[in-house]
Amino acid sequence: MGIDSSGFHPEDQTIIIPKLLVSLDLLDSFDGLIWLQSGKQVGTQFQQHQTTVSRNQKKCARTFGLALKKEHGSWTVEGNTELLELEREVHQAARLLEKAPLRLEANGWMDGLLCSPSPEGCVTGACKPLGVTRCLNLLHSCIVDAWLCPLPDVPQHETDLSIHALCTLPMSLMVAPSHPLLQQRSVTLEEARRYPWKRIRRGAYPATEKQLRALNLWPPERRNKKVDPANWEAINDWELTMHLGSVLTSNGCTSGMVPLPLALGVETGLALIIKQKHASQKPIQNLIASLRQRLTEQQTQHPEIQLLS
Repeated sequence: MGIDSSGFHPEDQTIIIPKLLVSLDLLDSFDGLIWLQSGKQVGTQFQQHQTTVSRNQKKCARTFGLALKKEHGSWTVEGNTELLELEREVHQAARLLEKAPLRLEANGWMDGLLCSPSPEGCVTGACKPLGVTRCLNLLHSCIVDAWLCPLPDVPQHETDLSIHALCTLPMSLMVAPSHPLLQQRSVTLEEARRYPWKRIRRGAYPATEKQLRALNLWPPERRNKKVDPANWEAINDWELTMHLGSVLTSNGCTSGMVPLPLALGVETGLALIIKQKHASQKPIQNLIASLRQRLTEQQTQHPEIQLLS
């Protein structure tokens, strides 16, 4: 059993892999910055030192005659990306042959029950800025291999995608365990409105936004200033903020939060989206099975999760 010049076992090549122009770790650094928008996050997720991330992305950019620059606070690519796009397809083929971890775009579930710890064989991340358009671009450009998407916002007219609906569950207002409203036996929406709500970028999740606006649940553009200072001292403290989500959602500032005992009357859910041509690949099937297993395990504690087949 030999290894050819590309570094892969010929008998494994159900997918034909040409010779790589850059190593896996160089493109990890380059595309990781585009994906996660943070050298620190890239270093954490891909197990590289931050100085290595910087060095790798510059070397990768030179190879393709490109530049990775920050514009308006975001990393963007300058130059003709045609060769880079072909190289990304080669690297994605390597990941599908389990020569490197899959990349899973986890959105708001990054630190939640499904993705912490990361599913086996995956690197998970949450892109910046969050949103349907951004995630679709990452998937189509082979920067990520799979995308966890809110069920209401599943793309409707993307025929080259394979959509795996995983579950439905109610949307909730998530708060810190120490939130004052949790001391009450019942909570009204008017009481919840007296606290600041975490903003959601307009247009990021259009279908979810439409649902919330119809019920007057979209977070206000400005903070609620009608606050009784006698009730709390630090209105800017994240522990007092309302976060629209569910028992499965979480991010860097909402880890460990719990739902308020308040029914909003909004259903959400979760779907895994991949390219149709990759649906039968073993790592993809393993990922789907892993996510379904985690959801099944969470049903005991959270019976409101309804599995979808």
